[in-house]
Amino acid sequence: MARIEAEERQFSLLLALVDARAGFTKHELFERVAGYQGQAPGDALERMFERDKDALREHGIVIDVVQPPGDDSNQQARYRVLDGVLGDPAELQFDADERELLDLALRVWHEGGLTEEAQRAALKLRADPEFRGGLPLERTPGRIEEPAVAEVLLPRQRPRERAFQALKRAADRGREVVFDYLKPGERAPRTRTVQPWATVLFRGRWMLVGFDLGAEDSRTFLMQRIVSPVKDRAARTPFEVPADAASGAIAKLEEIWAGASVGVLAVPGSDADIRLRHRPGTTEEDGLLVVHHADRHLLADELAAFGADVQVVWPEEQRALVRARLERVRDAHADPEEAA
Repeated sequence: MARIEAEERQFSLLLALVDARAGFTKHELFERVAGYQGQAPGDALERMFERDKDALREHGIVIDVVQPPGDDSNQQARYRVLDGVLGDPAELQFDADERELLDLALRVWHEGGLTEEAQRAALKLRADPEFRGGLPLERTPGRIEEPAVAEVLLPRQRPRERAFQALKRAADRGREVVFDYLKPGERAPRTRTVQPWATVLFRGRWMLVGFDLGAEDSRTFLMQRIVSPVKDRAARTPFEVPADAASGAIAKLEEIWAGASVGVLAVPGSDADIRLRHRPGTTEEDGLLVVHHADRHLLADELAAFGADVQVVWPEEQRALVRARLERVRDAHADPEEAA
């Protein structure tokens, strides 16, 4: 039997509770909801059900329990989500086009990239029958599914860095994190202890914004440079997150991006020429492509990957970084006998 993730099971449970005005008994839910089906009756299944109900309540879902008179076993109690609990506030209304765009956005963004507050909102929106636009639920025997929508061609925006989930969870819960961080040009990583404020996406790269306890100052860490598992721990003292932690970090990175540029020559019509011309902020001056960046080492990696199709003209520091990378590639492919 395929393993059903807790999030999928809880969402299937929510759809079942929304879909039945009279509610379902536990036995009926165990037969209908993906993740409960095929489970042996007993304490383990009962505990799973209780955990799932608690998880939905933590997302702001109110579950109504109707207890028949004289039933002390709790086996005939019926569970449902009350009408109106999932509806939009009266002052917050969406037309059909807006609902379609919201649904598309939720499908493009993998939930791991959403904050807990956004996940709560997404859960409520996707369970709202009006938000689903009256689409019939796609059913297999005994299983509650999400609305049938052709998703195969939709892009997915998900964080690839292995540290992302641990950092985001720690930031949401106000816990300190410890990890090894390798800066460019250094031979060995350094252990950092950080009070995480926010995870941010800038120009396609995920970063952690927080307070570095060792440096006693705020820092922005590129997640791909974290080279160890992230460990979290209870903060020694509760810490406050600045209201503009994420927006302030993005604004600072945008300022760096706007002020740092490199002049390059690219072979016309090459992959390098096409890609660099379409980078945000790229301009053409005196036959050179002026490319902006927020990290010269990341840009050096990108330019070196184009090989002979691109040449850095200025500044010299960027030329040296790209040259060093190309020389490492050359040396790695050199014939040992010729080198001897």
